[in-house]
Amino acid sequence: MKRLIPKQKYVRIFLVLCILFSVVSIPFVYLISRQFSAYAMKQIDKASQTEVVHSQENAKFLFKKMIAYGLNMYQNKSINLWLTDMTENSAHQVDAIESATNYMSTEPFIANVYLFNMRTENAINLKYGISSFERFSDQEMLAIIQQPRKSYLNFIVHETMGRKMLALIIPTVPSGQRSFGYLVMLMDNKLLEQYLLKDDQQLGTKSFVLDGDGQTVLGANGSEDLYAELAQKSQQFTAGSFKHTYKGELLSVQYAHIEPQGWTLYNTAKYKQILGDFNSFRNRMLLIAALFAVLLLGILFWNSRRTYRPYAQLADQLEMKFGLKLKSETNDGPREEYKVIRYGIELLTNQVDQLDISMREHKSLIKTEYLRQWIVQGKLIAPVERYLHEETALFRGEKLHLSVLRINEYSIFQERYNFASRKLMKYAIGNIAEEILNRHWQAESVDMGGDHLALLISGSDISMKELVEVMQEVGKQIDKWTRVRVTVAFSGANSFGDDLRGIYDYVHELTMLKFISGEDKVYLEQDFEAYMQRVQPLPDDNMLEELIKRIRMGKADEVTKSLDQIFGHLQTMHYAESKFQLSLILYTLFKTFNKLPSVESVEGIENILERFDTLSGIRGWLGQGLKEMMDDLSNKKGSSRRDEIVTEIVDYVKTHLHEPMLTIEEISEHVSLSTRYIRQLFKEVFETTLSDYIMEQRISRVKGLLETTDWTVTDIGERSGFQTKSNFFTAFKKATGMTPSQYRERQ
Repeated sequence: MKRLIPKQKYVRIFLVLCILFSVVSIPFVYLISRQFSAYAMKQIDKASQTEVVHSQENAKFLFKKMIAYGLNMYQNKSINLWLTDMTENSAHQVDAIESATNYMSTEPFIANVYLFNMRTENAINLKYGISSFERFSDQEMLAIIQQPRKSYLNFIVHETMGRKMLALIIPTVPSGQRSFGYLVMLMDNKLLEQYLLKDDQQLGTKSFVLDGDGQTVLGANGSEDLYAELAQKSQQFTAGSFKHTYKGELLSVQYAHIEPQGWTLYNTAKYKQILGDFNSFRNRMLLIAALFAVLLLGILFWNSRRTYRPYAQLADQLEMKFGLKLKSETNDGPREEYKVIRYGIELLTNQVDQLDISMREHKSLIKTEYLRQWIVQGKLIAPVERYLHEETALFRGEKLHLSVLRINEYSIFQERYNFASRKLMKYAIGNIAEEILNRHWQAESVDMGGDHLALLISGSDISMKELVEVMQEVGKQIDKWTRVRVTVAFSGANSFGDDLRGIYDYVHELTMLKFISGEDKVYLEQDFEAYMQRVQPLPDDNMLEELIKRIRMGKADEVTKSLDQIFGHLQTMHYAESKFQLSLILYTLFKTFNKLPSVESVEGIENILERFDTLSGIRGWLGQGLKEMMDDLSNKKGSSRRDEIVTEIVDYVKTHLHEPMLTIEEISEHVSLSTRYIRQLFKEVFETTLSDYIMEQRISRVKGLLETTDWTVTDIGERSGFQTKSNFFTAFKKATGMTPSQYRERQ
């Protein structure tokens, strides 16, 4: 006996678990399946009984309805007039047939109608017309109406032309009395069976209606012995159920009486067929339980044999996650799982700490986004204003100044750094500016995308002279620590309720004056006023716009033609006017292509124009510069830059999403590419159009604000870039199928 007992402990444990599991699980599954089968049978009986009672109510309603319909037909003036005629009258006959036909056509359960006039001994069969009693096709019905009947209306089973049909004879008169005319309605039994009876051969269920003697009224004919036995058992109650054995087969029977017809509606189901399905289900359950037992026992065996496997797996996972960094901590000898796990947990703890720091820094991102919205949209809504009051010190001052720091030679900056590095550099520039300004006042920096940042500066009684000196120091320190030169401009003192968008656009325009003057200084409002006093209209705006359009499209021949037209126009001017118009043309090109090196590399327009003695010399220089522009644009379309361009587009969209006037044209100007190309590029990368992407981002922002803030729906729409309330509601309902208020209530 001892030889049969395995020596290995894990094998003994495994065998004991096998026996224990088999003893417990298999009987348990068997008992559960039997209980489920019994419960399911009860539920099926209840459902069948409910169905029978429902059919009983339908039958009562239908038969009452047909009796009322027959009485209504009998009382019809035209029909009643023909039934009581003492002599034949063709006009009355036509009217009676027409009226009866109308009644029959509106009630689908009526198969045919007979009319009998006992005085004239004529009968009307609506399907075959009028005939005398001797020639009437249904002599059996003629005999029935001439016999005494019960004193209440009731349907009878009548067979005509080999078909059983329910018939209703109107009127019913006491025994020994005669009526001068009768109306007989013959019902469509097939339609009645479809409406009242439910048969299902797959489930083995059958429905039928019997009279008190067990004769079939509705439904297929069956065994007379069975029907008689069922009629005998169902006489005691008006409705119920019972089990009945017939020829060794067990049946489940539900029944309900149909009054006042004296009939009974039955529904029978074969237990063998129902139990066959349940037994099949039970066997499947046992098989699944057996398979599950085999699987579970296999797992138990494996677990008992490899007790320390989970620890080794954990160590493997940590090494896979941290790689060489973890191995360098545990390389002093053979690998020990506890050391790997210990150092791995330390690394995970460090990652959690970093994640916590990152989450705290997320507050800074929210603050920056709200400041950007304030600048771009110009006004503050109440929730944003409350948040900024809590998170920034700007509102401690009495007045607000807005400054713009524009990066010089931005195209070189782009070539030197990739997109992520450019973001970090601008972050560093903003930090340097904040640190210097916060020594004197309160300041916040905002990356506005592209080649510039905005600074919000607040304080009390800020001297313009002192502010200029501090901003000059900001520019010097940025150049010192980042090797990036910036052009600085700022506005005068403003109230917190002023339109910041207009101020921002104005100050951003001020930074462009360096291109014209070439002066390295802080630009103020009076500098722009002095410039505007000298500005004259461009010689031909359309020609210059056409030139810019052709440059973007890369059509070198057409660019040459446009230059020839512009310089032909300049040759008709005086020297001073021609020189000034050239300044304006170069200024416009700089603003449009400020990310390209061909124009931006020159310190000032005056220096450029002084190099040339003739217009043809300037024409040649400008033509070469524009060729470099088009080559640069062509290089931007190379596959190596595709991802970076798309990333910059996405970043620009997210940064300016709250601007209602954000357009594809504005985005194309930002990346200095044609609208057609960026549409095509974006569709290739994201498989959706740029317009649809902008709308999806706006809807996504609306959802986030609805879920996380208590802002009003109108404020949320405005902060998500929708121009009007109606446009906002229409777009949101189209995207989600509900209004913003409904969406907020469901969250």
